Amino acid sequence: MSFSDAYSYQARNIVDIKIFVQAIRFFVLNFILGIIFLFLILEEIDWIIFSSGETRIDEVIDSTSWNLNNLF
Repeated sequence: MSFSDAYSYQARNIVDIKIFVQAIRFFVLNFILGIIFLFLILEEIDWIIFSSGETRIDEVIDSTSWNLNNLF
């Protein structure tokens, strides 16, 4: 057995097109998710600023199973 027989493999590119497309897809999807989360955060900040100035006079009675005060 010679050296060329023991290690017979084909040379392969480090960055082929499949890995490149997967990397681009990963970055694009994470960018889109980042934009969505950014707008969700901005909406929450806007709601907190908007609702902090008004006084509430309505009393809400919640007897549903979704009421967190009843759960804890």
